Amino acid sequence: MKRLFLGLVLVIALQACSKKITTDTVANTKWTLSEWTGQTLPTKEKATLNFGADNQIGGKSFCNTFGGRSTINGNTIKIEEVFGTMMFCESVAEAERNYTEGLKTVNSFKVVDGKLQLLKDGKVMMVFTKGE
Repeated sequence: MKRLFLGLVLVIALQACSKKITTDTVANTKWTLSEWTGQTLPTKEKATLNFGADNQIGGKSFCNTFGGRSTINGNTIKIEEVFGTMMFCESVAEAERNYTEGLKTVNSFKVVDGKLQLLKDGKVMMVFTKGE
């Protein structure tokens, strides 16, 4: 019984310490893709995700730059209207396509230990570290 009580107190304490997620959590931030579930990250090119004002997003998809919109409500996120430049970079073409398509499939996010995690149905799909 004592362990159960201590466990309950710990859960309540952790929830009290958790940061409420809002649009402001990621507004005007820049992130670099560091982990990608089920995919291999290209070694020479980087992918980024930048959140700007008015729900605008942008970044680099390894070779090309892209933009779009995000809708954030609590910990849910929807990325849509993604568009980009169209240079052909053979070495990262597949990764680039998978990255932009992957962004459009995520439906939630969280920030854990300073890293942005994008999730699809509760499964972590992409992890980003804070950029400059």
